[in-house]
Amino acid sequence: MSRLIELPQFVREALEREEREEGELDAWALAEALESGAADPLDPIAPRPEGFRRLLAAVERPPGRYAPFCARLAQLFDLSEDAVLAELTRLAQPGAWRFAGLPGIQQAVLRGGRRVAHAETLFVRFAPGTRFPRHRHTGDEHVLVLEGHYTDSAGIVHRPGELREWQAGSEHSFRVSREGPCIFASVVFGRRFSAPPLRLLARILGR
Repeated sequence: MSRLIELPQFVREALEREEREEGELDAWALAEALESGAADPLDPIAPRPEGFRRLLAAVERPPGRYAPFCARLAQLFDLSEDAVLAELTRLAQPGAWRFAGLPGIQQAVLRGGRRVAHAETLFVRFAPGTRFPRHRHTGDEHVLVLEGHYTDSAGIVHRPGELREWQAGSEHSFRVSREGPCIFASVVFGRRFSAPPLRLLARILGR
């Protein structure tokens, strides 16, 4: 039995951004054909090269790259999904990422909603192989991995789509995989580095 295929909004927008050429894949026509039974869902349908390139471009960079996490990011940051999409779009702009004070680490700060008004809310990007030093959580921290993975000092691997919650009083360090960068969204209500020089650095940076 055929069923309606619901394409993600960011895919539809990518395909609708430019005028469709004759013979190019029409997402809506495809969905209607499948719903009516006029097309076999198992039959391969090859889009024209230009349409396929646009589709790939849409999912290779923000916001399309992280669109599957949009609803969860909205909950994490206490924002609407439209506001989250705007923030994800900003990540692709020059200068969006700033040096975070430690080698191999960049961040993009955003303003979260009322529920997280007193927390540090940001996207963080780690270069492959980066080690984040040992620190203690003086308040809760919530981390949603968007890309790549890292291993914490307990040997637990954190992968894309996983939400980790670190309670106040917990302490750990972690290392990013050498296979590629790691990007996650983070809400931090308090953190203190274990090494005195890093505590001084954090104070200088206003953290």
